[in-house]
Amino acid sequence: MRVFFDYSIFTLQSFGGVSKYTVNLVENFSDQVQPKIISLFYKNYYLKNCRFADKIIFFKKAGPFIKYLNKINKMYFNYKLRSKNPDIIHLSYFNQKNFYKSKAKIVITEHDLIKEKFYPKKFKDEIEYKKRLFEKIDKIICVSENTKKDLVEEYNIDVSKISVVYHGVNKNKNIRERSLNIRPFILFVGSRQRYKNFDSAIKSYARSSKLKLDFDFVCFGGGNFLKIEEELFKNLSINRDRIHYYEGDEQDLNYFYQNARLFIFPSLYEGFGMPLLEAMNMQCPIICSNTSCFPEIVKDSAVLFNPTDIEMLTFKIEKLIYDDQSLLDLKKKGNSNLNNYSWSKCANETEKLYKKLFI
Repeated sequence: MRVFFDYSIFTLQSFGGVSKYTVNLVENFSDQVQPKIISLFYKNYYLKNCRFADKIIFFKKAGPFIKYLNKINKMYFNYKLRSKNPDIIHLSYFNQKNFYKSKAKIVITEHDLIKEKFYPKKFKDEIEYKKRLFEKIDKIICVSENTKKDLVEEYNIDVSKISVVYHGVNKNKNIRERSLNIRPFILFVGSRQRYKNFDSAIKSYARSSKLKLDFDFVCFGGGNFLKIEEELFKNLSINRDRIHYYEGDEQDLNYFYQNARLFIFPSLYEGFGMPLLEAMNMQCPIICSNTSCFPEIVKDSAVLFNPTDIEMLTFKIEKLIYDDQSLLDLKKKGNSNLNNYSWSKCANETEKLYKKLFI
């Protein structure tokens, strides 16, 4: 079975959950699937070493020239469709408004509905395109039951067209050692934009004189602190020496997961929440929101909180962070829960869905 993945996400993301998902998926199919990611021009680091990619030129920045590179990508993708006649086209993302002329079955993975829920006006055109695209799609894969529920409610799609396949996790525990001159710390990972609810996390930390005395607060990734964030720290009377920003690759991130006292994930909404599995993999205790898909993913392996109740969040962090036995129990439960998620399982279930399209 020949499956082509298009270039869309690989000219949009250098790193990121969607591109990581796609590369791990193609690398874990059985011999019955012949996958190929077709992206002549690409900026994605995961794709660099992927043995199932038809690629030529890696670029870090393209600026306004990206639209011309994608025109070439599209032309080449269409050429491959005509010359190789794949059985399935698995679209990697929605950012390129492409309707391909092919007899192949069309599949897409819906990772989340963040744009629909938080930025509907900004992405109005893309949302309208998705409506038209979903009418032509043969199968939609959702990464959680919660995402499936949201998709049905937002687009009124027949549930028979949708299947849920969970993400996997790279169980690589390699770390890059660092020498940090900081105290024990609470860890926050990734983007801090609106729906990520970073403000609630830092406000809950600032409310506690005990936490500020005994623990630092570390942010990994998501870009350095903005001026508005620096002003927030000042208004909350947080000693600026206690808040830190670091960035790096997966080995760097693993180091911070491994050494954090706990990982806080206050997001209001995610399609899946891959950092939760990454933290479990490094035996990092988790405290996360009780909304969206999070209870579905973590089950009993994290302490849950209402992300809008800052006072209760402070209480729960204080209760957990000083309790060695509770932290140890969460590590054990996280390790056990991790057995439910693997890339081989994700690929195997996806492969079964492909085959059902031809029955």
